[in-house]
This record gives sequence, structure tokens and C-alpha cells, in this order.
Amino acid sequence: MKKRAPQKQGPARRTGSISTNPVRTDWDHVGEWYDELVGDQGSVHHEQVIIPGVLRLIDPHPGKRILDIACGQGVACRALAGRGAATVGMDLAPSLIEAARRRTASPELESYYVGDARHLENSPLAPASFDAAICILAIANMTPLSPIWKGCFHLLKPGGRLVVVLLHPCFRIPKKSDWGWDDRDQLQYRRVDSYLTSEKIPIQTHPGQDPGQETFTFHRPLQAYINTLGSAGLLLERLEEWISRKTPPAGRRFAGLDASRREIPLFLALCARKV
Repeated sequence: MKKRAPQKQGPARRTGSISTNPVRTDWDHVGEWYDELVGDQGSVHHEQVIIPGVLRLIDPHPGKRILDIACGQGVACRALAGRGAATVGMDLAPSLIEAARRRTASPELESYYVGDARHLENSPLAPASFDAAICILAIANMTPLSPIWKGCFHLLKPGGRLVVVLLHPCFRIPKKSDWGWDDRDQLQYRRVDSYLTSEKIPIQTHPGQDPGQETFTFHRPLQAYINTLGSAGLLLERLEEWISRKTPPAGRRFAGLDASRREIPLFLALCARKV
């Protein structure tokens, strides 16, 4: 077979297919800013949509043990512990784990520790010791997926549930989707330029303060999440699409803006079970 001559390498592209090599994308370098931004209760979306939805799907209560993967500074951990569940939070960013410890005083909060979600099988946590695990607004900052799901399978009890919440990958694709306004029909629409192609996309972690600080988000189509979950032995049993509860400002565009808010979901929740 004739070998192809090696091609000269040009500058690396800033977007492209997702590599299978581990990439560190934690938010340790902006941990203090993120902690101040999120606070004790989280954003409006946390309070009105995400936390209520996760609590409903997980049903935390005394006697239940739950792992929060990429817990940040502990917003969800505090909500779970507030329902009496023994909760463990882990994150790769030491500054966020330190912030979580400062903000949490609940005895149900079992522990926080610094750890990589891609290495859960080698973590200090005992196998098959959790009734449930959650990952909120963080999975799109991680790659590859398969080691994460395998680690969840390793730590969950038989029948244990995993809930993953992310920006909806069908409609919220960084730099590849946006809002548009149709003045004739007085409606807002969502423009999607690319969907099926998996991409590594740079994003600013501290917009308005230091535009040079970046991390990466990894866009994947829905099939990538469902198929890799199934391959790891995690059966998808429920999928929910959550809308924003923030109503638009009053004005002539209100009806069109509110209609798109109610029809085009902001978040996707995947609920899988260890089989």
C-alpha cells in the first residue's frame, strides 16, 4: 500500500471535532468570581427550574445517599441535604470545593472532595454506594463522556438513578445558534446553524472582566448522550425539556418573545437508571 506523504500542519483550529483525549476544563481559575455570581441559592434558573426539577426526579430523603458530580460551590448539594439526604459533592476545581465547604453547615452534607469525574472508578468512594447521582450544567464542559458514565455505573447501587441537566443541545449551541426576530409575523425564532457535528468550542469564563480567560464547551448531538449512557449500562428512562421561567419585558414584542420562551426549551434533563 502506498503511504501518503505527511501534510504540513497549520495553526490549530479553535473549533472542531471533539478529541477523545482528556481535556481539563474546570473553572478553578475563576472560582472566586463564580462563587460570588452563584451565591447560596444559585441563579434564577437554579431556583425556579433546575433545583425543583432535580429534586422531583431524585426524590431525596433521609436514608438516601446522593453524589453531586461537578458540584461547583454546592448549590444542589445544599438543596439535597436540606431534604435529609446524605450528600457527597465532588469537583475538579479546588477553589470551588473550598467555597462549597465555606457555604455549607448541614450535617447531612457528608463530604466535599476534589476529584475528576472521568476517574470516578478510581476515586476514594466505595462502589455501589450511592442511590443516585446528579450532574448539573457541567457535562458539556467534560470530555470524553464514556469514562464518566462508567464511573457512575461503578458508584451507583443496582437500580440507582443518574440525572444529568444541560443546556438543550438541540437549540443552545454556543456560536452556532441564536435568536432571530420576524417583524412581519411578530415572532421570535431560534436559528440553528449546526447540530449533528460534535465540536470543541472556546467560551469566555469571565465575560466583561477578562476576555482572555477561556475554557471549552463540547457540543454533542442528543444521540451521543443517549448512546454512550446505554453503552455504560445506564438505561435512559425519562427525558424532560425545561423552559425558562423568566418572562420577557413588557412591550410590543412581548407576545412573540413569550411564545418562544414557552415553546423552545432552555434545558434538557436526562434521567437514566443502572440496569
